[in-house]
Amino acid sequence: MSRRIHAGAGAMTLEGREQWEVRHREAAAGTPEPSLLEMLPLLAHGLTLDVAAGRGRHALALARSGFCVIAADYAKDAMRLLRDVAMAEHLPIMPAVVDLEDGFSFRAGVFDTIVNVNFLHRALVPRLKSALRMGGMLFFETFLLDQAAIGHPRDPHFLLRRYELREMLSDMELIRYREGLTVYSTEKQAWRATAVARRR
Repeated sequence: MSRRIHAGAGAMTLEGREQWEVRHREAAAGTPEPSLLEMLPLLAHGLTLDVAAGRGRHALALARSGFCVIAADYAKDAMRLLRDVAMAEHLPIMPAVVDLEDGFSFRAGVFDTIVNVNFLHRALVPRLKSALRMGGMLFFETFLLDQAAIGHPRDPHFLLRRYELREMLSDMELIRYREGLTVYSTEKQAWRATAVARRR
């Protein structure tokens, strides 16, 4: 039986965490989600948080576009590798080893932009909103429940119901919102929900 880190719904198993560590120790940073690149002009330049940053595919894209980034993840090796790339390219990225599922909170009103891609821990969302300054921007994208029929992930704890993301952000000003099947240039497909929202 898989052990979970804590009792909260959607907590990642210990085995899942170990796989995450290995994946981000051995894999390259990868390319950013096309939707993030598309929405970059809508995001507020300034101090930016990249949630569950992994090897930094989004942190690197943001920093190369003029954002000052705090990249947060519990994978220590990934954060070390990202630090090395950032130093080599003289990019404003500050890796932070944190456990986002274990009640970690950022100071209120700190960030101009927060980017959350492919990480769904519902209890974290109110803390992310609070961490934005007034007028700050949240980019949030992850998988829909439909994804389980065609690939990873399949655990419903890590999949959004239809329009759930819109409900989660109902107290924010919704700038962009879409749900549906994304087809990548590689012909890979994924069911995703994407939002850009401003803190009121």
